[in-house]
Amino acid sequence: MDRKALLFPCGLALASAYLSTPTPIDYSFALDKPLHTVAIVLFLTGLALIAIEAWPSRTPHPPPPTRYIAIALNNVPTTHAAEEIWTEAGQPGRRRASSVRAVGALLALLLFAICGRIAIFYRVMKHVECSGPSALPFLPLVTALYHSIRHPSQRQYPAWSNDSRPRAQLDRVYSFIFNPSTRYIVPSLLLSISSFLVLVKSSALRSTYICPIANASATTIPSLQLLSFLLDCIIVHVLYRLVDDAISEPDDWTIQLQDGTSNHMLVGLTLTASSLVLLVAGIVIYPAMPEHREWMLSFSSEYLLGLLRLSLMIPFMTLCFLKSARLYGVMSAVLIVAFSSAYIGVLRALGTGVSYSFPPKSTVGLVLCLTLLTIALIIHLVTDTNIESRIRTTVPVRLGRNQSAAFIVLLVAFSIGVIVYRRQGPVRQHPITSLIDVASVQHDQWASQAHRSKSLAEAVIHYQQRYKRDPPPNFDKWYYFAVGRNSIVIDDYDNIEEDLAPFSSFNPDDLRLRTATVLATHESIGGVRIRDGKAEALGHEPDTHQWMMDTATTMIQQFAEHLPDMDLAFNLHDESRVAVPYERLQDALDHPQPYPTPEPARPAKEFSADRAKKWLDVDRVRTDPHFFEDARIKSSYETYGSVACSPDSRARKERHWNTKTFCHTCTQAHSVGAFVANWTLSSDPCHQPDIANLHGMHLSPSSLMGTHDIVPVFSQSRVPGYIDIRYPSPWNYADKTKYGFDEKYPDPPFQEKTDVLFWRGTTTEGVTTHGTWRGMLRQRLVHLVNNETSRQPVLLAKPNHSGQFEYMMKRTTDIKRYLETKIDVRLIGPIARCAGQDCPDQTREFGFGDPIEFRKHWHHRYLFDTDGTGFSGRFIPFLQSNSVVFKAALFREWYEGRLTAWKHFVPVDVRLHDLFSSLAYFGGYGVEERNKRMMEGQIKAAEKIARDGKVWAEKVLRKEDMEVYMFRLLLEWGRLTDDRRTEVGFRLEKGKGGAGERPRWSSVEKKAEEL
Repeated sequence: MDRKALLFPCGLALASAYLSTPTPIDYSFALDKPLHTVAIVLFLTGLALIAIEAWPSRTPHPPPPTRYIAIALNNVPTTHAAEEIWTEAGQPGRRRASSVRAVGALLALLLFAICGRIAIFYRVMKHVECSGPSALPFLPLVTALYHSIRHPSQRQYPAWSNDSRPRAQLDRVYSFIFNPSTRYIVPSLLLSISSFLVLVKSSALRSTYICPIANASATTIPSLQLLSFLLDCIIVHVLYRLVDDAISEPDDWTIQLQDGTSNHMLVGLTLTASSLVLLVAGIVIYPAMPEHREWMLSFSSEYLLGLLRLSLMIPFMTLCFLKSARLYGVMSAVLIVAFSSAYIGVLRALGTGVSYSFPPKSTVGLVLCLTLLTIALIIHLVTDTNIESRIRTTVPVRLGRNQSAAFIVLLVAFSIGVIVYRRQGPVRQHPITSLIDVASVQHDQWASQAHRSKSLAEAVIHYQQRYKRDPPPNFDKWYYFAVGRNSIVIDDYDNIEEDLAPFSSFNPDDLRLRTATVLATHESIGGVRIRDGKAEALGHEPDTHQWMMDTATTMIQQFAEHLPDMDLAFNLHDESRVAVPYERLQDALDHPQPYPTPEPARPAKEFSADRAKKWLDVDRVRTDPHFFEDARIKSSYETYGSVACSPDSRARKERHWNTKTFCHTCTQAHSVGAFVANWTLSSDPCHQPDIANLHGMHLSPSSLMGTHDIVPVFSQSRVPGYIDIRYPSPWNYADKTKYGFDEKYPDPPFQEKTDVLFWRGTTTEGVTTHGTWRGMLRQRLVHLVNNETSRQPVLLAKPNHSGQFEYMMKRTTDIKRYLETKIDVRLIGPIARCAGQDCPDQTREFGFGDPIEFRKHWHHRYLFDTDGTGFSGRFIPFLQSNSVVFKAALFREWYEGRLTAWKHFVPVDVRLHDLFSSLAYFGGYGVEERNKRMMEGQIKAAEKIARDGKVWAEKVLRKEDMEVYMFRLLLEWGRLTDDRRTEVGFRLEKGKGGAGERPRWSSVEKKAEEL
């Protein structure tokens, strides 16, 4: 018995299972260029078929038989045992092979169907967010039906049977199941139903990526999917005929081409021809569309790796399929592929990790699917074993009854283990309740350690303990400045430490040169020069941004007399500028400037006296005109947003191209259930590759002029992954958007406000081209609450009044109907920053709201805040009001860490899947209509968040706090750019900075006690 024959079906099963896992397809970079990938894979698969068929013809000796052939005593030629048909006359039926002309027609039809299928595939991929569940799971059933038609028999009996005529009506069912012609139909039917249900259930939670209802995509894509399934059926039909003829025993009707070309080789030639059709199309498009040339010929290493996986696995799987078909028959090979893929699919669905029962999944439904799948496998193995046991086997190896039973038991046991491990139970306590409690503790801990120092001496000691070095020169001046402005943040300036860390590895000369180089580009860079205690703008900025430099200079001038001479480069754009590749950034972070251990005996040393002449004349510095790359209006996630992530991170290894699906694994690191538990981590791109399609900064930034060099650029905010140095925004310092109220626009107490979530804004998040608006945060927010037609998750109380909760999938219209808090979210027209068809598409998709006076926001209980081109300038005024702020954002500002999510504001994931659940918690659900899932709103909890946010913002986000932060930042930067950076530093003389300074702290201490 040649057990090597098992290698081919095992290889087929493994290849099918591997291709059903997320890595090769679902998270593959190979789908970045779908036409390239399809053409290459088809070409290589075709070459593999041609080579494997051409090889035996060059071999001098005939190959050994691959399977045992049962020779009848009367020397009648046999056919494949699984497909041998016997009539009542006792003679085997003969199938007529296709003629040469018929094969030519089949090949032409196959080529046409493949090319049409590729065209539809490309169109669906471009609008995958509008696609529905695929009908591919029904292809095994289609193949089984075609098999029964191709091998017909009216009253068929096995060749071994003396009399197998049905003796009862129920025997007809038995005969249908075990009939060689129809025995694949029942298992294929159960298999297809199970696989399709799994597909539907696993894709029930859709992302908020917009499928426009105002254009034809919402209806065209499902129609194209149906057409693609019909083409799939044609392709399967043709391939079945060609492959089946190729493995049948030759007779007078079999094609015998003079050059010895087999059907398998013809299939290979057809696949190769289809790839050449794509090549010709590419050659035509290349000169006709110059805007696509760079994209067509640029290949990232990640794309090549994904392409390599598919280029190896798909040809290997195809060869294993043909070998298995020769050994076991075409339908057996088809079912090996189908069962392998189906089991991986259902086990993936059952194994979905849940956090506080999110994402919601129907465990009962999935168990039913698994049961159907297992029944289908049992029927297939039993019928296969039953038939094969009655005849002399025609294959080297078949699973016996005991082996089949053991395999099934093992599979069922493993499935039960997965179900038990990933069982989804009810939520016993609402996650927001826990998150609010945790946030309160975290805030108290942060506040206590942020103002431990009650004297200059204590501040110095705490600085030395925290940062392992002496404070910078003039630290005492900063301390008195902070105390004089009643700052309650004295010790925690970790944001500054984090922002300046990459620059510590460079010597001062290098930092000065890098600063001058940036200033010399004049690419939306403003400069401030500090000389002899005075700050002035360099004057190279455009008139539209003159106010920024004037405001920054005004802020610095409050303490400029205590700063060393230096030049500063400010980013005039709202978006970040500096993204450094991981290896280079880690090298800088791993080699910081070592500082001597603080010693009390060492005297203090001021900044160097000759600093002014060390700074280069910007006008004499030569710089590369392309120092800052123009990265506007194109995807920046791969080239900028994720380059700082580790090569082992998901952002660098996975591409979430399927914008229709919700990436639940992307949220687990920063969430508890559907809710954000770690606000800082929630904007980190490294563990969530899907945000490449969920924010304008990554999709199509409007003003990104970026660089990969480590250069000091001061920016008002930054997205994680960039290393811009954050400083307090001139927008807030200049009160461009100011909190204020009067009799006409009062800010009433929380309970007296209207129970509404309110937002008004424009489409300024990015420049929308080629449909990128469908993923931008602002547009998705408006679409979700006004246009969304798919079901959305909402955490509601169980109807048994047990105090437990569970996630339900409900239509947006139903959710809005039962929410006690109403939603008023609108764009203000006209559509801004758009090009081409995107402008009218958005106009048709969204209804516009009327512009409002800014102070009218205070009329509503809940205010939504989100990023614009960069950070939101409205967040601080919103916090200062008596309303609760819901915030969804990627940009982080100088005050990161001072505010605590769930204590001072309500965080919302940029995917927006938690929005309705948060509103149901605070505002209530179904109370007025006495819905069976009624939830009383936690109004007191919401009011407390509004009050805590207001009180804390008035303590740590004042203009004075901005000045204190900027002063501290520039002292630290001044030390880094000093030639004696390891020597200079503030050190207390004996007897100073102690109890005698206590009166200066009294007001600060009093404020601290109020916390």
